[in-house]
Amino acid sequence: MNTPTRPMMIDGDGHVFEDIPAIVARMPAEVLKTPIIGTQGPFPPLDNLHQALWQSPPQSFEDPGGVRGWSEFLDSANFVVAVLYPTIGLAYGRITDKDLAIYTCRAYNDWLADTYCKADSRFKGLALIPMQDPAAAVTELNRAVTELGMVGAMLPPTGLPMLLGQDYYWPVYEEANRLGCAIALHGGAHQNMGMDNQGVFAAVHALGHPFGLMLNFTDMLVNRVFERFENTRFGFMEGGLAWFLMIMERCSGSYGAFRPTDPPTHAVAT
Repeated sequence: MNTPTRPMMIDGDGHVFEDIPAIVARMPAEVLKTPIIGTQGPFPPLDNLHQALWQSPPQSFEDPGGVRGWSEFLDSANFVVAVLYPTIGLAYGRITDKDLAIYTCRAYNDWLADTYCKADSRFKGLALIPMQDPAAAVTELNRAVTELGMVGAMLPPTGLPMLLGQDYYWPVYEEANRLGCAIALHGGAHQNMGMDNQGVFAAVHALGHPFGLMLNFTDMLVNRVFERFENTRFGFMEGGLAWFLMIMERCSGSYGAFRPTDPPTHAVAT
């Protein structure tokens, strides 16, 4: 009698708890002279909305024990791969100093590769890339994929000056398209989406993740990002599924009713 084959299990959205001192130690000496880096670290807070009274089930939102704990979890759950995302680093889109964004992303990527990806081949890292400076983001994406062995990059749906479908960011997608890697959007910083006075964090969490994805997916869709960079594997994480069905229904009707009459030159050219 043949033994049933177990399905291949992949954790597509696993989170690490950043070791801030270890990340800071990978930053240039001149950056370490900045007092704020030494006291608070390079990442800004996710938002003010997480500062609320709430409880979570036991053992949720806890560090499993670093690399060893993560590896043991993969063993126990029969996962063959875990794609790793940051936790406090989800807020990196809120960094306004471009140079700090570049240094922070590079240091985080080096730390993740050294600490997790080199320790267990089942860990696949998604890089942070400084979208505050698209040219620097292209350079860091290439380095992360070709030198550090990462599978792509994570982009923040909030914090940046423009939605992610704008052509300002297209050089990043062009490089991802050339590399054939992943670009994954993941929320977590929920400010400036109409919920800044919501006092119950459960509501913020419920709406914040899909809201950020909806805004950026729609912007990328109508600006034809998915058509232009079809070799890039885009992902939209931790927002569930229902938002996607609603957006497709709404966009199908609205685009038919309000089709652009004077599309941008770059759209006409193709």
